[in-house]
Amino acid sequence: MPDDFELIEVIKFEPVFTRSATAVGLGKNTAPAKLAMIGEGSYATVYSFVDPDYGIKVAVKRAKRGISERDLYRFRQKFEVMKALNFPYIVQVYRYGNDRNEYLMEFCDETLRTYIASRNSDLSFLSRKRIALQFLYGINYLHSEGLLHRDVSLQNVLLKVYAKGAVLVKLSDFGLVKDRDSEFTRTRTNMRGTIRDPLLHSFKDYDVVNEIYSIGWVLSYIFTGREALATSGGPVGAIIEKCTVNNAEQRYQRVLALISDVEGLPATPTDAPA
Repeated sequence: MPDDFELIEVIKFEPVFTRSATAVGLGKNTAPAKLAMIGEGSYATVYSFVDPDYGIKVAVKRAKRGISERDLYRFRQKFEVMKALNFPYIVQVYRYGNDRNEYLMEFCDETLRTYIASRNSDLSFLSRKRIALQFLYGINYLHSEGLLHRDVSLQNVLLKVYAKGAVLVKLSDFGLVKDRDSEFTRTRTNMRGTIRDPLLHSFKDYDVVNEIYSIGWVLSYIFTGREALATSGGPVGAIIEKCTVNNAEQRYQRVLALISDVEGLPATPTDAPA
């Protein structure tokens, strides 16, 4: 602009250049949400509610009053472990509240047990295979992060159920998770967990082959719908037997090898349920 340019009185102006907004306004409904209890464990209760701002269902897990310091430590540890994980087949957690010792988490519709039990006669083998592989992908991710779940069970595998039969497997309940760098998990020897490997005599010695045993039980349920080991031959039976054989050296030593065998199952194996 020249130095001798005369001033002009601006009556009206419009922007010549614009840029996109760098922030977004978020509303926050302060009205209390109504909780509905959906589950209860030994030291925590799970509720669900509909978030008033987003209209989606969320779960909240709240530690029971009067639980021991050790169990409260495990409860908080569970949240910290899950918060650090980022994988499609792991339940997502959002925020911990110290005032009530509770945390918000992703809502899932059913446990693996209830999902299979209510649909066992209608589930195709390919649907079972997809569920099994999602479950195994989640376990393999945990192991790749140096973690052992130590309580793999039909109750701790959850599913989000969508229209047209689509499902998404979510591993949950990390209260007994073992980090190999944690002194707490090494020194505690009490035998815990739902499915216990008969070869394991001390919980501090828990390792991948012991996790493989409980994985075999879960796979057996996914493919048959029966809460008993299916090791009676056929490709599925052979996989389950290799997970649970009473010789640790003969079991799968890594989940990746197990994934490879499940991925290779034929479309209509001889031991598939009718």
